[in-house]
Amino acid sequence: MSTLSHLRRLSSSGGKSGKLTKPRHLHNTHWGLICPAETPEGHSCGLVKNLAITSFITVGSSTNPIMDLLEEMDTKSLGDYDCDKNSKSFKVFVNGSWIGTHIDPNEIIKNLKYSRRKRNIREEVSISLDIENKEVRIFSDSGRITRPLLVLKDLKTIEDGIRSTTEEQTELILKRFTGGCLNKNISFTNLLKEGILELIDAEEEETCLVAMNLDQVFYQFSNDTEIKFSHCELHPSSILGVCASMIPFPDHNQSPRNTYQSAMGKQAIGINCSNFNLRMDTMCHLLYYPQKPLVMTRSMNFLNLDKFPNGINAIVAIACYGGYNQEDSIVMSQDAVDRGMFRSFFYRTYKDEEKNKFGGRKETFEIPNSEDCSGLRIGCYEKLDFDGLVSEGIKVSGDDIIIGKTTPCDLGKIKSSYTPIKRSYRNKKDASIAVKSFESGIVDKVMIGKTEYGTRMVKVRIRSVRIPQVGDKFASRHGQKGIVGMLYKQSDLPFTKDGIVPDIIMNPHAIPSRMTIGHLLECLLSKVSALEGLIGDGTPFCKLKIDLVAKRLEIFDYNKYGWETMYN
Repeated sequence: MSTLSHLRRLSSSGGKSGKLTKPRHLHNTHWGLICPAETPEGHSCGLVKNLAITSFITVGSSTNPIMDLLEEMDTKSLGDYDCDKNSKSFKVFVNGSWIGTHIDPNEIIKNLKYSRRKRNIREEVSISLDIENKEVRIFSDSGRITRPLLVLKDLKTIEDGIRSTTEEQTELILKRFTGGCLNKNISFTNLLKEGILELIDAEEEETCLVAMNLDQVFYQFSNDTEIKFSHCELHPSSILGVCASMIPFPDHNQSPRNTYQSAMGKQAIGINCSNFNLRMDTMCHLLYYPQKPLVMTRSMNFLNLDKFPNGINAIVAIACYGGYNQEDSIVMSQDAVDRGMFRSFFYRTYKDEEKNKFGGRKETFEIPNSEDCSGLRIGCYEKLDFDGLVSEGIKVSGDDIIIGKTTPCDLGKIKSSYTPIKRSYRNKKDASIAVKSFESGIVDKVMIGKTEYGTRMVKVRIRSVRIPQVGDKFASRHGQKGIVGMLYKQSDLPFTKDGIVPDIIMNPHAIPSRMTIGHLLECLLSKVSALEGLIGDGTPFCKLKIDLVAKRLEIFDYNKYGWETMYN
């Protein structure tokens, strides 16, 4: 089974789709298995997909236990098949192979599902019935996408007296539905073992009736409807993928905006790992003061984004000001930037090793000497230590040499230089490594070790500071991206009656045509969260009403829709 730490990307292998639109469209069977928002823009739009957050890929299992069960249920083999006698019987297929027939398909389905819930056969086996074509289809192969659903059973045992759904009664009903086993500390594997959850693929889902939430099921009982749900979703938000799950209130946004944010969320700078000071990554960006967002989704907690945040809670005014924030650009406070807002590190690692050459000679880390070494570079060699390596804490700039190395020349190609005073042979060639010409920084770490072949290896990490400036791109979590158009001093920015000066001024024209109402909801809830000292819940499809947030804001003596008078 795949986990969230693995890549969850799917590429359609349908040859060259070119300008065809049909393969790019969302399909009904993608529901809950493939994220409806996360796909690239441009030529591969809709062809490259991403798994939903609860999706699993089947690993495949043996068909022997299934065949044994079918044999016990008197499934007729193809050798005993008689067209006239068995005209009413159903064909039984296992992994696409027709293996026999059975007169009572419901018995097969019931017994196989019972065996799956009791773990006599693997939980990833798919069992479905096609009444129209009179076929029972069983799959145990690899590569199918499945997702967990809550199994609703013993539905008739619910008392008619239960009508309201208080928390205690909800728990009681949930216990009844799930066979009486409801422990908050139970693991996902145990839920599968107990038959509380079931892995369902697209084929089997065709034969299920899935409730979006338990309210639908309660409604069914309180109104004695004929609809009988077989399963219930874990949560409606589980249809989204990893990137779309980070967007607060995505169900209130125009759908392309969620697609844009799913692509931009991968470019956000934060802290990517807890041991970054020990790692020697080729390139790495790290935010100075990353903050946990004031509004989070439940999925973000499962993805550990509360421990590894990527962004900062800025004070944003949605207003026109000075004209430098028109057309999707933003005005930023220079004082806030000077205080460290959105400042980041950039690490780049240069590495090299002393390779062995033909004839038993090898490369050497040293300071190249013009007398016996040819091909010296234009850069500065003065920052090298006696061992040919730069020291930690030294400031370096473009074309400075940080790793001095010489490589032996072929004996036939040794160049000689003759002067009247002395004659010398240059039997080495310079193979030093310099800092990239357009970069500068401080040597953060020098690490010497050995390769798997026993040769000496060195890695040098350069650290540089990146400070926000005009032309840098910033974005919210709703596909609202903008370029810094101007940095104003705090004295040149407007302020509220409380003396609060915005860090960013965003243009109001970015809202109406984009219809990112989720953005406005997040702004309002973040304001309440900051005042209450709590983290707001922006989980998609949650029952949070705007009026509830507005009332909470009014308690703190603010305008209920977030309007504030600003003074210049």
